[in-house]
Amino acid sequence: MATSTLCAVHCAATALFAGLLSTLGASRLADPQVETVFLAASLGIGAVSLGPSYPRHRSPRPALWLAAGFVLLLVVRPAMEMPAAEVLAVVAGALCIVRAHWRNARLSMAACPDRHSC
Repeated sequence: MATSTLCAVHCAATALFAGLLSTLGASRLADPQVETVFLAASLGIGAVSLGPSYPRHRSPRPALWLAAGFVLLLVVRPAMEMPAAEVLAVVAGALCIVRAHWRNARLSMAACPDRHSC
């Protein structure tokens, strides 16, 4: 559950810092290789976060939300022709990933009300 919370904070902070850094001239963050590293790290964090709690709650919903977010980020966003549509795809993808972690945390808490016994 702590990993899910950490990931949700990471997703929100990344968007904030990316916007801030772009205004400060940190154009290297726009490099496709940097983006690939960020996406791979995010996918790894998501899998590590959701994987261990699945046996506890047995719900595929968090994994489906995570997959939907990465489909938006990896497939839909690059296909966008207009910058505004690309931004919407990135925001929608990030929100799906946040939703995955939020849902995972809620399901984990419901499956184990006494956190000390799980």
